[in-house]
Amino acid sequence: MSYSFINKVAVITGGLSGIGLSTTIKLLQQGAKVVVGDLAHEKEIDSIIDKMSKQSASSEQVHHNLRFLRTDIGEWSDNVNLVDFALDEYKTIDYVVANAATMKKEILAGDDGGAGLPTLDEFNEAVNVNLGGTFALNKLCISYWKEFNCPGNIVNVGSIFGNKVIDPRLIGLSCSKVGIHAMTKSMAKECGPSGIRVNEVCPGFINTPMFETVAAKLKRDGDGNSLESRVPLGRVGDGDDVANAICFLLSDEAKYITGASLVVDGGYLCT
Repeated sequence: MSYSFINKVAVITGGLSGIGLSTTIKLLQQGAKVVVGDLAHEKEIDSIIDKMSKQSASSEQVHHNLRFLRTDIGEWSDNVNLVDFALDEYKTIDYVVANAATMKKEILAGDDGGAGLPTLDEFNEAVNVNLGGTFALNKLCISYWKEFNCPGNIVNVGSIFGNKVIDPRLIGLSCSKVGIHAMTKSMAKECGPSGIRVNEVCPGFINTPMFETVAAKLKRDGDGNSLESRVPLGRVGDGDDVANAICFLLSDEAKYITGASLVVDGGYLCT
């Protein structure tokens, strides 16, 4: 389904790869102005913009409606800079998609148990970036909307890893996603009277760069069945599957939805 986001301004973290990139492209296609905070370097942007231009209405639209700021969401000051940058560029913020996350690939390395449980530093990094960074961006934008008595709309990107243990070595990722689930509901309750909606999407097995390591590990540890066979709908998802859910929650079609967790997993949690 297509929605109209003309003249709306969206801030997306991790918006240049995976689910974030799919969401960035979809919002641009539907008329939004998008401010991306991502760890990508400036030298990587041209190739990404070329990809966006091929999938959007025109390269002119992409260049006019897209802004980028290199951002480490685990740093409070970077979140402040991202919000200030968006306001400087477009004077307002309507939507937030808190998508950026981290996972130590070496935690799942090897076929024999690999690194075991994460170190305390690895655990703290996952929680600080995934949960702390999401909280920081939520808090800053909610403060802006409340100060100026504006409506607002947030979609946080959680995970089925917050609902089901996939691998104990992902305990940092799982705990951070459980935290995002609880935070989303708490903020929805707090902000509803101010006209601010806060929801969450929980992706399952989605074909993204970050998930490649997890998928490979699950296949190594499996019973010989393909990963797809574990999903009732028979396939691994793609970024558009999640981006479609995010755009729905941002749209006016979902104007009476807040505090919700929309699972996008092809039915995996049913198994």
